[in-house]
Amino acid sequence: MVEDDHGICELISDMLGAERFEVACVASDREAYQRLGGAAAVDALIVDVNLGPGTTGFDVARFARQRNAGLPVIYVSGQASRDSFKAFGVPGSYFVAKPFTADELVDAVELAIGED
Repeated sequence: MVEDDHGICELISDMLGAERFEVACVASDREAYQRLGGAAAVDALIVDVNLGPGTTGFDVARFARQRNAGLPVIYVSGQASRDSFKAFGVPGSYFVAKPFTADELVDAVELAIGED
């Protein structure tokens, strides 16, 4: 999970943890690039579109897909629209608008990773 707001990252981690997903939070594009470029396995990427100064979540997802073309990507945002997601998001990704419920987020993650 790439989210510059620590509270939101904790909330998402709790939501997904309740469904037995393990979430590692990073707070910046720079941390995300390091983690995605390293040896640690990542099963899916949840990324906020607006990460503060620097690159966007769209940029982080493109970088991740260069490393792993099949990586499931879920964008979350309270400011980006579905139109910007369609224009800039990586193919086959998902978008969840903030505020969202735990069920909406879990459904998007399950769809992205192919679980029912």
